[in-house]
Amino acid sequence: MVTLFWGFFFLYITNGFANLTLESDRKANLFATHPELSIRLVGESGRVSTLAELAKQQNKVLVTEFIYTKCRTLCLVLGDYFQQAQTQIKLQGLAQKIHLLSISFDVNQDTPARLKIYRQRMHADENIWSLATMQSAGDLAAAKEKLGLIVLAAPFKEFVHNSAFLVISNQGKLLGIYDDDDIEGALTLAAKSSEYAAGHKLQ
Repeated sequence: MVTLFWGFFFLYITNGFANLTLESDRKANLFATHPELSIRLVGESGRVSTLAELAKQQNKVLVTEFIYTKCRTLCLVLGDYFQQAQTQIKLQGLAQKIHLLSISFDVNQDTPARLKIYRQRMHADENIWSLATMQSAGDLAAAKEKLGLIVLAAPFKEFVHNSAFLVISNQGKLLGIYDDDDIEGALTLAAKSSEYAAGHKLQ
């Protein structure tokens, strides 16, 4: 009976799971609108900056994901992908060109202190992988509107949400959106974009 309830619950709120991915139409719409990356984020140190500002501060191409630290399903998979990405970045000597950023949308629970616990659990190297949470419910609303993020509250303080990897230039511009099973595609674009930016500066 419980399994049946959850099956109907998920089908109802996600329209047959159709809303859990950034489908091609939504991706096209995002690029057509040239969204502002003005979502305010709070890092582990408590410092506040927008997503675009953070990209400029890092002066690296960002590969970004949206999670919440208590997630026991999809976010665990995303975390595994970022762990693999972190290893690739180290092995390929790209730590000065590409940076990973996990953004929590759980503005009530994911404090800077909890982000630090999550970092330890995921063995995130702070030189390669940063963690942040949205500053307010208003920033979450902006992410939903501007970036196509879908977050639906579920029982027991859980969430149902879609997922994708966003690639953002060191100037704070959205470069690409990749489905949650294509971290390789996101890293490839990030590497190419960083090389282009370096070559453009030399000219």
